[in-house]
Amino acid sequence: MRRSLEEPVRQIANNAGYEGSVVVERVKDGKDGFGFNAETERGHFARAALLAEARGLSEKTLRELRLNALWQISAQYRNAPGTKKLAQQYGLSKKDLEDFFNKRATENRNQGDDRDLEPCYDQRTGKYLSFEEWLNYLLRHWEKLPVLE
Repeated sequence: MRRSLEEPVRQIANNAGYEGSVVVERVKDGKDGFGFNAETERGHFARAALLAEARGLSEKTLRELRLNALWQISAQYRNAPGTKKLAQQYGLSKKDLEDFFNKRATENRNQGDDRDLEPCYDQRTGKYLSFEEWLNYLLRHWEKLPVLE
């Protein structure tokens, strides 16, 4: 009986490229409500947020996944139209977004994790922009950004 209950977790982990038996043990050792989310583990926060919403997970969990998705599409991928789309889907204003990004950038920098904040090439401007420069560009051009379907 126990093995049959473990099998779905094992299969999801194996399909996601993880060692199923290791993940099963990690889940068994976790506290109440602890589980394995392959999308989160692989860093697919936008998909993980959609799954969390569909499963009716707590608002706190959903908000955390959404903010991680916004950080990922913005700081890691520097995707301005995608950032606008997610922010609108998640009900965040331009000001909410600016506050979150500034707070998260400061936290990362204070923890010595400035990898996402370093300059990278921005195709729209044709320049290398730090995250702060990219964020300023995003906010200045917010109204002009296309809304993706």
